[in-house]
Amino acid sequence: MRKWQAGLGLALAVLAPWAHGAGFDCAKAGTAVEKAICAAPKVSAADGQLGEAFKAALKGHPELADALKLDQRHWLASRDAALSTYSSIKEAESSVLSLYKSRIDFLKGLDAASWPKPYAALRPVLAKLPTSNAKVPADFAKTGVSITLSEDVQLPDAKAFPWQPDATLREALKDMDSYAGYRKLEGSPISSLWSMGGTAHCWTETPFRIEGKQAIAVEAPAAWSGGDCMTDHGMARIAGDIVAYVVGDGSADEVTFETSVWDGKTFAADHMLVFRFDHALSQVASACAPGKSPCDEFATVALTAATRYDRSPQPGTLDTAFASVDKAAYAAQLKAARGANGPLDKDSESPELPLLDDAGGRMTFYSHDAQPFPVVFRGETLLGLIDHGHVGWRENNDWMVSAWRLKAGKLEPVASAYIAVNRAKLLLAAPVPAPPPETH
Repeated sequence: MRKWQAGLGLALAVLAPWAHGAGFDCAKAGTAVEKAICAAPKVSAADGQLGEAFKAALKGHPELADALKLDQRHWLASRDAALSTYSSIKEAESSVLSLYKSRIDFLKGLDAASWPKPYAALRPVLAKLPTSNAKVPADFAKTGVSITLSEDVQLPDAKAFPWQPDATLREALKDMDSYAGYRKLEGSPISSLWSMGGTAHCWTETPFRIEGKQAIAVEAPAAWSGGDCMTDHGMARIAGDIVAYVVGDGSADEVTFETSVWDGKTFAADHMLVFRFDHALSQVASACAPGKSPCDEFATVALTAATRYDRSPQPGTLDTAFASVDKAAYAAQLKAARGANGPLDKDSESPELPLLDDAGGRMTFYSHDAQPFPVVFRGETLLGLIDHGHVGWRENNDWMVSAWRLKAGKLEPVASAYIAVNRAKLLLAAPVPAPPPETH
């Protein structure tokens, strides 16, 4: 999918969300996106509902006002980034409405007077979580909460399974991927045979009761029933409750923690807790031509660009970030970049971040949706490129920034930098309705 070639504009500012429709006068809509939003009644209505939920959250929780405003800015940025992957609002509508629903559910969840198990035990110690790169649920052990995580014991083959499996487990053992095992939680009467495979790291779980030497399959909790992908599965004992859990940890800003408590006979209904975090950008590596030597000068420029783009990741954000741009030079560079074998040629392979031989083992390939912008470095107007790091279809949260010049009709790299996006302090947490299980 190609990126949406327009911004969403200042009408989406944190303190001026849409009230009951578009937050701007549709008769004066100027950009293609503004016009598309005005032509999408369901999206406009959803944003109006979000505006009301946000106002209610500010009014009901004045002590959280600063955190709410900062978190709303982060959410708007991630929403804009998601929108930019679609060619039209019509194509994006279903995904956009889902994003709005999740956000509204979260804001309403802040009003919950009590939290379900096992979250009630976590609520009093949220402020004690590490202020950087917090891991859920493991880091709750640092807060004083009684928590023990299961150990994943790998199985080289089905014969290594330490119990006598029933018919369901025998079939599951036959279907194991090469990376498989069972969960060991000391003193627990419940475990699970797990298997993970595919490029999306999709899980298959078959939980079972342990009765002496027998392993008897039980119905899986909803969170485990769909073979979800790119998450972290586990079991834990939290404040005396044995839970099966799923952690969604793909964003620096958000972690989802879905759990189901074992009640002695079955897994109870799923619940979900959403954590919202601040984040911070930091320089990881840089290099300048011709010698690929570290280049702090460009790292500073790249951090400036990434910080601005991180706040509004959409086309046009960086078009005026650097003064005294030679427009003619930039236009020629942009044309070359989109030409045959250029870094923006969608018919050729995506380029790797140039000049940097090592960025600490991180993803360093651009996508075809890398965003070009004019950048001035050492007095020269260059073609800048910014994008998240990619490997195949995988994408991370970090920013890659590079600069290119046109020489003898060909683009050559001038400088590159890798900017990490690091999870910072916890801003907010709230219980939300658990989603339906996903299937793949």
